[in-house]
Amino acid sequence: MAGHSSWKVYREQRLREGVDAHPEYDQAGLDLRLGDMVRERRLELGLTQREVAERTGISQPALSRIEGGGGIPTLAMLDRIAKAMKTTFTITVGDIAAG
Repeated sequence: MAGHSSWKVYREQRLREGVDAHPEYDQAGLDLRLGDMVRERRLELGLTQREVAERTGISQPALSRIEGGGGIPTLAMLDRIAKAMKTTFTITVGDIAAG
C-alpha cells in the first residue's frame, strides 16, 4: 500500500530530523495502523470484507474505508468487528490498558 509506505517513510524522516510531528499526520498514522490490524486479522482468518461486514452489520464499503485508514469507526463498531473476527479489542492510554 503506497499510503502506508509513504506514512512510514515520512515518520522515520521526521524522527531522524528531530522535528515534532504534525497532529494530523499522527492521527493519520493511527488510522492506518488500525486499518492494517483489521485487514491482517481478516486475512489470517481467510475472510472477505463482505463476510466480515455481514457479521458486523456494517457495509462492505465502510469496512474497506476502515482498513484503508479513511474511516473513523466508533468503539461499538470496533467491538463488533473484533467479535466477528474472534479477537479482542483493547485500548491503551499511556501505560494503562483497558479492554
